[in-house]
Amino acid sequence: MLREYFTQDIFTSLILVCLLLLVIARHLFPNRFRDFIAVIYNLKYLKLYVRERKKFDIFNAFLFANFIFMAGVFCFLAVKNLSIQTLELYTTLVFFIFVLTAIFLTKSIFERVVGHFFEFSEFVKTYLFYKNTFKYITGLVLLLINTLLLFSSLDKKYTIYVAFGLIFLINLNGFIRFLRLYQKAIIHNFFYFLLYLCALEIGPYVILHKVFKDYFG
Repeated sequence: MLREYFTQDIFTSLILVCLLLLVIARHLFPNRFRDFIAVIYNLKYLKLYVRERKKFDIFNAFLFANFIFMAGVFCFLAVKNLSIQTLELYTTLVFFIFVLTAIFLTKSIFERVVGHFFEFSEFVKTYLFYKNTFKYITGLVLLLINTLLLFSSLDKKYTIYVAFGLIFLINLNGFIRFLRLYQKAIIHNFFYFLLYLCALEIGPYVILHKVFKDYFG
């Protein structure tokens, strides 16, 4: 059995690190951060920054780090509260963070390579921008959810289920917006788009599910 104060300390540290990352991002890019926060109901951010082409974007790096840390913490808390297994804190948390980082980075690189190889790089870059934007919004939501799971008296299982619903709706929102932007091209190439989704979207999550299932038995 893990001691509660020990568990809280490492999660509290990660939450504070993520808050610091967001504060720095807001300080360095105040206008962009404001537009980013409003992306759920406003298209300004998507229209302004979709064409940016930087090899390394500090703003996105901060948001990606927040997403990975908070997604790793959420995965740990979800498994801990929805299963009867006793998890070893450091090993399991590092495992989640490492696997999530490897999957998202490898997946992004592979998608860009496929886009370049089949000569639809702009389509892929726009798709990744939309998807990453709403993934980073998910990271902000997970920061709040993890804080509630750790420090509130709310029912943890109910909170986790609500979080899953919010994550699904946020990313569905981003996907629908992308479909509206490229609806004509997708309709004319529906079969190839379907293959793309199965290979590069559904496939990695099937693998992720299998990894988690094998790891936790």
